[in-house]
Amino acid sequence: MKLWKRVLLGVVIVGALGAAASGVVLGGVSEVAMVTAGSGNLVQTVKETGNVQPVQDYDVYTAQGGRVVSLEVEIGQPVERGQTLLVLENLDLAMQADEVRSRLNQAAATVAGLEAAVERTELQLADARGNLDRMEQLLEAAAVTQVEYEQARLHVEAYEKSLKEQQAHLDSTRAQVDGLSHSLQQLGAKQQQLLVTSPAAGTALRMPVQRNQTLPPGSLVATVAPTDRLEVKADVFSDDLGRVAVGQKVTITAPVLGSEVLSGRVEKIYPRAEEKLSPLGITQRRVPVIISLEDPGNLKPGFEVTVQIETLRRENVLTVPRQAVRTLADGTGQVMLVVDGRVRHQVVETGISDGENVEITHGLEAGELLVRNGGLDLAEGTRVRSLGD
Repeated sequence: MKLWKRVLLGVVIVGALGAAASGVVLGGVSEVAMVTAGSGNLVQTVKETGNVQPVQDYDVYTAQGGRVVSLEVEIGQPVERGQTLLVLENLDLAMQADEVRSRLNQAAATVAGLEAAVERTELQLADARGNLDRMEQLLEAAAVTQVEYEQARLHVEAYEKSLKEQQAHLDSTRAQVDGLSHSLQQLGAKQQQLLVTSPAAGTALRMPVQRNQTLPPGSLVATVAPTDRLEVKADVFSDDLGRVAVGQKVTITAPVLGSEVLSGRVEKIYPRAEEKLSPLGITQRRVPVIISLEDPGNLKPGFEVTVQIETLRRENVLTVPRQAVRTLADGTGQVMLVVDGRVRHQVVETGISDGENVEITHGLEAGELLVRNGGLDLAEGTRVRSLGD
C-alpha cells in the first residue's frame, strides 16, 4: 500500500474514533442523543434470591425405635391431623407385652381362687362363731365341759387367722394385678406409638426413611406443613442490611409466576449474619430475612423466587438517566446542558438512584435539555444537535 493511502486510512480511523468518543460530527456540529430533565418517581431496592417455605412446619420424630414395615404416605401428599404416616415394628415390645399379659392372666386367676377361698373361710368363721356362742351358753348351763368350750374357741381363732392370711395374700395379688395392668397399658401405649401419625393437617414435605429401615427412638421420619400459609426466606448481603427494615414492601417474581408479581412485607430480620458461599465461590456474610406473602399465588414450598425489597421511595422528584451524570475526580456530579445548541458543563448534586435514573437535588430544573451520555468528551461550548435532526 502506498504511503499516502496509509496516511489517509489513519486519518479516517482517527476520525472514526473521535466520532465515537464525542458523537457524530457533521460540519463542526456533534450529533448526540439528548434527554430532558423531568419529574418522576424513584424506588430504591435491594434485590436478592429467596426460597419459599411454610410459615410453620412440624418435624415428626419416632417416640419408639423399630423397623419400618410400611410407609403410608408419599412426599407431596396431603395429610390430615392424626393420619398414619408410617408403621414401625418392635419385636421386643411385643414380647414384653405377651409376657406381661401372661403374668396378668395368671395373677387374675390367682385372685379369683383367693376370693373363693376367702368367701369359704368367711362362711366357716361365721359358723364357728355361732357354735362358740352356743357353747358359751351350754357351759353356763353346765351342759358342756370347759374343754369342749375351749375347742370351739380355738376353731374360731384358727379360722380368723386363716382368713387374715388369705386376705393379705388376696390384697397382695390384687396389687400385683393392678401393677401388671398398668405395665400392660404402658406397653400398649408404646405399641400405639409405633403408628407414627401427623400432628397437623397439611402436606408431607419430607419422608427421609425407607421401608425395612431400623430406626432408634427420636429419629426424624417426616416433615408436615400447612401449605396455605407460605413465606419467603432471603439471605441479604450484610452490606445492604442497613437499608432493610421490618415492614418494608417487597415484590416477588418467579418463572413459575409468569408475568404475575406478588406482594409481601419484610416480617423478620435475623439478629446475626451467616457465612454463605456465593456462586463464584466467594465467602459472604448474609443475614436471613423473612418476607410474608399477601397471596402465595401458585407458589409451593421449595420454589426459588426473586425478591425486591423497597428500601426508599421518592415521588415527583427531578430525575435524569444515570448515564447522563459524570462523576468528577472530587466526587461531584456533572451534566452537559444544551443551551442554544452548545454544551455547557453544569455541576449537580444527586440523590438516590434506582439503577436506571438518578435524582437531581440541585443544579438542574425540569425541562432543561442535556446530553444523554455524560461520558462523551465534549468541550465547553461544543456545538451539538440531536441525533436524527
